[in-house]
Amino acid sequence: MRTLFRIAGWSITLGALAFLTLTTANAADDWTISGMVLSPNGIISDGAIAVSKQMIADVGPSASIPSSSSAIEVPGIILPGFIDLHDHLTWNVLPRWIPARKFNNRYEWQDTAEYDRALVAPHNIVLADAACETEIYAEIKALAGGATSVLGGLLADVKHPDNAKCVASLARNLDTASGIPFNKPNPDPKDSVCPTDATIDRTVLDVVENDVFPLELMHGRMDFLLCELKAGTLRGMVVHLSEGAPTDSAAHREYTMLSKEILRQKDLKTGVESAIEREGLILIHGTALRDLDFKGMKESKVGLVWSPRSNDELYGSTVNLAAAHLADIDMAIAPDWSPSGSAGMLQEMGYAARHYGVKSDDLIKMATSTPAKMARISDYVGSLAPNKFADFVVVNVTVDPTKPTALDPVVKATPADIALVVVGGQPIYGDPALLTQLLPTGTAVDQMTVCGATKAIYLGQSEAGLRGWGIADIKKALNAALAKGSSSLPDIECD
Repeated sequence: MRTLFRIAGWSITLGALAFLTLTTANAADDWTISGMVLSPNGIISDGAIAVSKQMIADVGPSASIPSSSSAIEVPGIILPGFIDLHDHLTWNVLPRWIPARKFNNRYEWQDTAEYDRALVAPHNIVLADAACETEIYAEIKALAGGATSVLGGLLADVKHPDNAKCVASLARNLDTASGIPFNKPNPDPKDSVCPTDATIDRTVLDVVENDVFPLELMHGRMDFLLCELKAGTLRGMVVHLSEGAPTDSAAHREYTMLSKEILRQKDLKTGVESAIEREGLILIHGTALRDLDFKGMKESKVGLVWSPRSNDELYGSTVNLAAAHLADIDMAIAPDWSPSGSAGMLQEMGYAARHYGVKSDDLIKMATSTPAKMARISDYVGSLAPNKFADFVVVNVTVDPTKPTALDPVVKATPADIALVVVGGQPIYGDPALLTQLLPTGTAVDQMTVCGATKAIYLGQSEAGLRGWGIADIKKALNAALAKGSSSLPDIECD
């Protein structure tokens, strides 16, 4: 991920000049904002964050930050950027899908003509006609909900190598373009660390792998990924599993299979069974899991991503929260996709608060530090601390740090309250006045209406900027493609 513009100084590639007018030339890479800050140790009422290039240089009370005297003050509260570990970004240009009935498992709804007509057909068309625009708009939508890191975006392949350009420089794509230090596995099947049969796919694109069990994971591929996970080359491995109604035996059987294959081992001499630690392994959905399953996950250090809205819409229920909490597993929250889930991270957090009574403090951890821990990327993202990436979001709400429910206004907020999003030190989205204040004088930004509020997006460093696209161009291309499938681009939902 490249940072091309910064508050008081910038660098730029010539290709990005297609639609930008710039008047500032020489300045530093360092800048500071001040305001209320959610630090790892709690809320700092009068805080500041000093940014140097892509990183947080310092964070703390304003009086302790030398550069705070020249800081730009922001409203509300500054939070770590939200980390979305469960999404299918290219589907997020489609309207909400409300099926006529609830289903027992994912195989049922994926096999309906209604799903094919409402989602699959227009999705295929939009990927064929406007794949890059689809990814870029989906990332803007994620930013609008406060996400700075995402998973499940557009993938490049032999026929579409340019897709790789479309996932760079907006949100942090953990599975394709994370910017986190990463050494690709040795492609040689005879590699001494993780050897495989010559027929096994040894591709790992970035620090987090995203798969569906058992459909996409053959035994040889699974063994290879688990080896790379243990070696630390792969930091996180996300597996969609046991998605369905809590009583569905087919959905539950997936976890039983996975547990038997990779989470449990039996001593051949004593016959005693024990857990295999799989730190970095993350399960998605898990709606059909039972009490003992959560206990097994805890023993194996396996985390879970909870997507309540999509689960409720498709199956009429979600994860057994009481059992999951009793087992004390690590649990993150994420929206799944906007056709049946929420339009973004903030909206999903609000849904969980309203419908399941989850406390705001817990929800914010489930969107920041916990997913970072689960994916083993907490050295780089997930909290506001020195030497981590400057990934943060400003939510313009009134927070009273003296109250035990101080963070409730955050999870009650809507995308209209997202005042600023910064990814890797790059101010990229937010209220027009604040965003332009953080960019060099004369930098062009696009404007869009989100939940009744005017927001600005800086596209200059992205593939959209390189191709000279504005938000209007992107929407026009998407609507033209979607119309062929009798669909249209929906507004970003507010809750």
